[in-house]
Amino acid sequence: MKVAVFSGNIPSTTFIENLIRNLSSSGVKVLLFGKKFREVKYNENVEVLDTPDSGFSLLFFLAKESVKLIFRDTRLYFRSAGIIFKSDRGLKNNLRELGALLPILNNQPDIFHIQWAKTLQRNPYLFELLKCRFALSLRGAHINYSPINDPALAESYRKYFPAIDGFHAVSEAIAKEAVKYGADIKKINVIYSSVSEKILKNEIAFKKNHGEEIRIISIGRFHWKKGYHYALDAMKILIGKKIKFRYTIVAQGEIPEEILFILNDPDLKKHIELKSGMDHEKLMSEMRSSDMLILPSVEEGIANVVLEAMAAGIPVISTDCGGMKEAVSDGENGILIKVRDPELLAEKISELSHYSYESKSEMILNARKTIAEKFSEQNQKDGFINFYNSILKY
Repeated sequence: MKVAVFSGNIPSTTFIENLIRNLSSSGVKVLLFGKKFREVKYNENVEVLDTPDSGFSLLFFLAKESVKLIFRDTRLYFRSAGIIFKSDRGLKNNLRELGALLPILNNQPDIFHIQWAKTLQRNPYLFELLKCRFALSLRGAHINYSPINDPALAESYRKYFPAIDGFHAVSEAIAKEAVKYGADIKKINVIYSSVSEKILKNEIAFKKNHGEEIRIISIGRFHWKKGYHYALDAMKILIGKKIKFRYTIVAQGEIPEEILFILNDPDLKKHIELKSGMDHEKLMSEMRSSDMLILPSVEEGIANVVLEAMAAGIPVISTDCGGMKEAVSDGENGILIKVRDPELLAEKISELSHYSYESKSEMILNARKTIAEKFSEQNQKDGFINFYNSILKY
C-alpha cells in the first residue's frame, strides 16, 4: 500500500510526523510531497519527493519531472500544465505550483491523504488529475471556525467533501462539525493522535507539595484561539489572593498586542515568563519542571500538548473546548473547566496546588492510563491501517 501523507511541508507538525513514523513502521510505503525545510531521518518505507522553492534548481526540477510525465502520459502533462497556467497567480507562482504537482503525478499513490482541509479550496484540480482514493483529515481550526468566517471556504467544503473516499477525524466533536458541510458520517473514522511510547516509558517523578511558588506552564503558538489573555486574567486573580506562582508561556510567533498590553502591568509582568518555541526534547524538559500545565484555549481539536503532559505525569487543567473532554475526565485524570472563565481557572489552579500527594498521584496515574489505552501509537497504527483498507475496498 502506498499512501501520500500530504501537508505541503517537510517536516510537518508533531502529530503528522508521528503519523508518518507509525505508518512507515507498520510496513506502509509513505510518500511525502511538498517543500522541504530541513533534513529529517525517516526509515526505508518513507520516500521524500520534495520540490525546490525557486531559482535554477526549480527550473531544472521542472524540466526533469516534465520529461518523466510526458513519456508516461503526454495528455495528462498538457492537461495539468493547462490547468495550472490558467490561474492569475503570476508566472513564478504557477511554476512553483506545477513543480509541486508534477512529482505527485509521476508517483501516484494508492491513497492521497490530505492533512489540511483548506487544501481542497487551494488545489481542487487534484481530484481531476489523480487516479487514486482520497482521504481527508478533519483537524481543529480548519473545521471548527475557518468555514464560519469564510463562506467561500464553507462552499468549497460542500462542493468537494462528496469526492472524499474517507475522512479521518481527530475527535468525535470535529466529526460532528464536518457533517454540517456535507461529510458523510458513514465515511468518518475517529482516530486519535498518538503519544510517543518514549514519553510513556519514562518514569514519573511524583512531587510532594512543598509550599513554594506554583510553577505553571502553557504551550502553544500565539493565536487568539489559545486563550492566553484569559489565562493572564486568572494570574491577576492569583496575585490578588497573594498566591505565589510563576507562569511560563512557551509559544511560537509574534507576541500579540493584547498580550503585550496585559503584560504592561508591572505586578503581573514579574510573575510571567515568555519563551519562544523550542525543540521537542527541551519542551518536554520545561514541562516536567512544572507543577501543572494549563490549556486556556477557546477552540481545539484535542490538544497534543495536553496528551503529552498526561503521559509525562504533569497534572493538567483544560478548558472544555472542542474534543478535550474525550481526553480529560474532570476530577479523574485532570481538571476540566468552562471556556472563557478566568475566575474558575484561578480557583482550580489554587485547588490543584493544594491536592494531597495521594490525590495528585492518583490523578497522574489515571492520566497515564488514559494515554496508554486510548492514545497509544499502536491504537493509531491499527486505526489507520483499518481506515485505509476500508477506503481501498470502498
